[in-house]
Amino acid sequence: MIKKIAVLVLALVFIGCSEGDILEIPLDIFSDDELQNCSNENDNTFVFFVIDGDTNRSLSVNFTDSNFEIEPATIADISVDEPIVITLNTTTNQLLYREFDTVIDGDDYFCNSVPVSNVNVTQELISSNGTVEISYTLQNTTGTETIYERTVTLNDVTLEGNGIAIRRELLVLGTDSVTITN
Repeated sequence: MIKKIAVLVLALVFIGCSEGDILEIPLDIFSDDELQNCSNENDNTFVFFVIDGDTNRSLSVNFTDSNFEIEPATIADISVDEPIVITLNTTTNQLLYREFDTVIDGDDYFCNSVPVSNVNVTQELISSNGTVEISYTLQNTTGTETIYERTVTLNDVTLEGNGIAIRRELLVLGTDSVTITN
């Protein structure tokens, strides 16, 4: 009887652990890094990114949206009630995890139309699904300015590449501050 139970437990362990090529890359290493952004005004394309300079890794969200403003001009351009939701895919609206062979400068790497030539990507994972939520919270209003905290949150994302899959239900990419002149 004990042999049957041992065989059953061993079989369950092998079946329960068969997740394919799922690898845990610690995406929370970015939680202390500064959220940065840039845009290309002509194409309505935007990038939010965080860089871990200690490990030469980045996590970035690239998307196209004709209604979004990276630098909102007026309070009317911001909604604290409804987050902006962008559906991720493998082509136009992407979450990208990258590892590099050297330290990168975010402005040079993400914000130039001509990419830097001395940086090689050694590992890349691209989103196959999920959403990005961009939400605003009012922080302070004075006679001259209104300050919002902008939070970029990833929901139900899967990153895939080179036989690797990373799944996260919730990951806060980061926060930054948006100031509107009254």
